Amino acid sequence: MIARLIFYFFAVLAVVSSLFVVTRKNAMHSVMYLAFTVLSVAGVFFSLQAEYLGAIQILVYGGGIVVLYIFVIIIVNLNEIKLERRKLFPRLFIFSLPALLFLQILNVLFMNRPTPPSGPEAGLTFPAFAEMLFSSYLVPFEIASILLLAVLIGSILVARKRLLHDSD
Repeated sequence: MIARLIFYFFAVLAVVSSLFVVTRKNAMHSVMYLAFTVLSVAGVFFSLQAEYLGAIQILVYGGGIVVLYIFVIIIVNLNEIKLERRKLFPRLFIFSLPALLFLQILNVLFMNRPTPPSGPEAGLTFPAFAEMLFSSYLVPFEIASILLLAVLIGSILVARKRLLHDSD
């Protein structure tokens, strides 16, 4: 009973903070709510006894991605960005795509109710998961790491270019 309440607490906190991520006008506030969302999802993982996923969620997303977003916001001065008026088609796309995704999620949750496999032997163990990650999915894993490295190098170059222009 307590575990279920903890799960629901973190789940509601994750949903509410993710809504704040997309509704705040200040980018730094959005990133802070993103950090709350990431930590809440880690809490959901911990409440489901998936400690490894919870720790990875905190280390990779909480410690890496959110900090990277903060650096980008600091480097790119968002006060210089001018607001533009969007046309009708992009507005329809922006609002209809999340609505369709939400309907698909509801469809999967409530219409397709497969029975979960019973027993621990039916699940994926940690050694099997590691073997699958580093054998079958090694190339996508490395592509993601190269992409993150490219983003980091690009942000350093943008910051350095800005420092060189500011010193002139």
